[in-house]
Amino acid sequence: MSAGVVVYDGDCGICEASAGFIRRHIPNVEVMSHREYGVEYLSSVWFVTFNGRSEGAPAVAAILQLSESGLLRMGGRVLKLPVIREIAKVIYFVIAKNRRHISKLLRMKACAVPPSKN
Repeated sequence: MSAGVVVYDGDCGICEASAGFIRRHIPNVEVMSHREYGVEYLSSVWFVTFNGRSEGAPAVAAILQLSESGLLRMGGRVLKLPVIREIAKVIYFVIAKNRRHISKLLRMKACAVPPSKN
C-alpha cells in the first residue's frame, strides 16, 4: 500500500527530474503529475496522505523520510529542524519561483506555466 501520493508539476523539467528521483529511491509512494491528479496548475510539490496535504519544503522533508536509504531519511529529518526548516522554505520558494529559467539553463523541458502564475 502506498504511503501517500506525490503530485508534481508535469510541465517542469526540474519537477520531472525530481519525480524520477522519487520513483527510483522512494518506491512506497505513488508519483503523479498535476494533470494525472486532476489539478490544472501547481506551484509547488504536494504530498498527499490520509492525514492531509503538505506542500513545498515540508512535503520534500516528509517524502524523504519514507526513503529506503538511511541517508535520504536523515536528510528529511534535518529539513524538519527549526532553523533548517525556515531556510529550506526560502530556498524552495526561490527555486519554485524560478523553475522555468532554471530548467532552461539546465537544458531541461522548460515549464509551460507562465512565470507570472508562480
